[in-house]
Amino acid sequence: MLRKILKWTGLAVLCIIVGVAVATMLRQNLTYDAPYPAIQASTDPAVIEKGKHLTLVTKGCVHCHSPAENVEAMLAKGEEPSLAGGKKIDTPFGVFFIPNITPDAKTGIGSMTDAEIARVLRYGVKSNGEAVLPFMQGLDMSDEDMTAVISYLRSLKPVENKMPESEFSLIGRVAKAFVVKPSIPATAAASVTKH
Repeated sequence: MLRKILKWTGLAVLCIIVGVAVATMLRQNLTYDAPYPAIQASTDPAVIEKGKHLTLVTKGCVHCHSPAENVEAMLAKGEEPSLAGGKKIDTPFGVFFIPNITPDAKTGIGSMTDAEIARVLRYGVKSNGEAVLPFMQGLDMSDEDMTAVISYLRSLKPVENKMPESEFSLIGRVAKAFVVKPSIPATAAASVTKH
């Protein structure tokens, strides 16, 4: 009797493991539809200056997207750290590389429209429809602040700095399949759909 119970329990556990593995593989490339905010970068120096403050101080984008190790010291001296990406983050979920957000057309955001950048910031959805990892800080930004940030990013010198693809571990693939979703503001939840 005990042997029979163990046999059926083992089969049930095996079926669950296989089911989760198959579902995880099938859900690795989920995409989402999200609106493109009507944001257009400005060349107004005051708007760019505001965007600089938001990017380097208030929202802290520089802390992840700068390859510099001494960001705080650079900011204290009034220097502008590069936003060319390159930081490598090792986690139990995998190895992640922070992207280049300078206006370089090949390796940065130079080939993206203002609306595509705004969609990443507000909804956490990339140009290809994939969800970004949930570290972005722009979800609560007003259109005015988002315009300022994008204007500042557009004003930077383009830096070519291609990042390797992030590599998900086994637990990271499970998280990507079932946990990682767009970080959508509550007021906009109905406007984002999954494919």
